[in-house]
Amino acid sequence: MEQAHFVDEPRDSVNRADRMVEEVMKLRGYPVADFEQRAADVSVDHPHLVDNYRRAHDIAVRNSRGQANTEDLRNAMISFRSLFEDLLEDRPVVAAVRRAV
Repeated sequence: MEQAHFVDEPRDSVNRADRMVEEVMKLRGYPVADFEQRAADVSVDHPHLVDNYRRAHDIAVRNSRGQANTEDLRNAMISFRSLFEDLLEDRPVVAAVRRAV
């Protein structure tokens, strides 16, 4: 959804994407109070995305201070989208737990 709004409101879209990823992480059972803890937890299940997540979150923080350019924002959206999609992916372990319940 935020991707479609990016052209008109890139700064707001990145901030909203950051919050959406945090919300999905919360729903998936990740502790979300501290970013460093979130990143450490993401690195266990999504090691190929954690560096991108750190960069995207850093851009979102810089964006809130008015210090991110359009290319930074575009890169943040790409990274947030990748993590968002990966978080929503149905993993075999999750499916096994669902069958056991």
